[in-house]
Amino acid sequence: MDERQFRHLLDKYVQGKCTPEEIDLLHRFHDSFQEEALQDEPDTFDMWLREERIHKNIRRNIARKDKQQYEAQQAKTSSSRAWLKIAASVLLIIGLSLGSYMAYEDTPAPKVVWVQKSTLKGQKATIKLTDGTKVYLNADSRLSFPEHFGPGTREVTLEGEAFFEVTSDAERPFIIKSAPLTTTVLGTSFGIKAFTGEPLQVTVVTGKVKVSALRPSGQAEEVLLTPHEQAYDDGQLHKRAVDIDRYLAWKDKTISFDEATLAEAATVLERWFNVSIEISDEATARRRISGKYMDETLPNIMKSFQYILGVEYRFENGRKLIIGSKKHQPKK
Repeated sequence: MDERQFRHLLDKYVQGKCTPEEIDLLHRFHDSFQEEALQDEPDTFDMWLREERIHKNIRRNIARKDKQQYEAQQAKTSSSRAWLKIAASVLLIIGLSLGSYMAYEDTPAPKVVWVQKSTLKGQKATIKLTDGTKVYLNADSRLSFPEHFGPGTREVTLEGEAFFEVTSDAERPFIIKSAPLTTTVLGTSFGIKAFTGEPLQVTVVTGKVKVSALRPSGQAEEVLLTPHEQAYDDGQLHKRAVDIDRYLAWKDKTISFDEATLAEAATVLERWFNVSIEISDEATARRRISGKYMDETLPNIMKSFQYILGVEYRFENGRKLIIGSKKHQPKK
């Protein structure tokens, strides 16, 4: 059987129009090279290597049947040569590897195992990811990441606050999801603050960081940050120059306030020391405080507040702190 006949019969077979005699002829043609192509291959040999071996044997078989026609065919267009390879693959599926091919196609992709690390109020943690990236997790925060990064991107999700030292990998961008923000880097150091109900912040120490936001309306926003710049999201994405110590001092066990209201400071202290803070009146809550407290205790910080702001305070049951002005002193 020459190539033209083989092509014609294969077309009929695919369309389901072959007679029993023609099917038998196809199988006998296949059997003429099957044993030679596979006699040295174990059953588990890679299917695609078999395909290439069979493709070569088909060409040799055609050449033996009709050398002149085969040589003329080699001069034809590349599309014709591509057809021969397709035909060989189809014949392979028909005669040899239907079962193994289907098993290969049906094999599910490896399941991605996600890991979550979290901290309670009053806790901090340092996490090293499989690519070498270090993550410093602040109190009351959660980081989710794959047990092993795949060949494409390195993607994690963050709720709360963390500082990232990302290992450089030009082939695999590092992506942090902290809705609605997406932060994309290759290798750099930066901090992200993404607590529910608070403005989101991305503060860059080294390298370049792309921050994008997708709004419910479908509107997309994007900014590119360099060192000592911050993306600030309050419903709209802004970029500004900042003093990074003010936003990242927590990583070095330092609480930093720069004209923060007492209410804002109380939120930080609640997470840092795992306490509940109550401010007795709105006027006191709006008072502003500046200062740095390195590895300091809560009672010592409150003594500082008392001196600077003129407030009074008291502890209840060790886990509740009540603050008031001298005019609105906390009831005992």
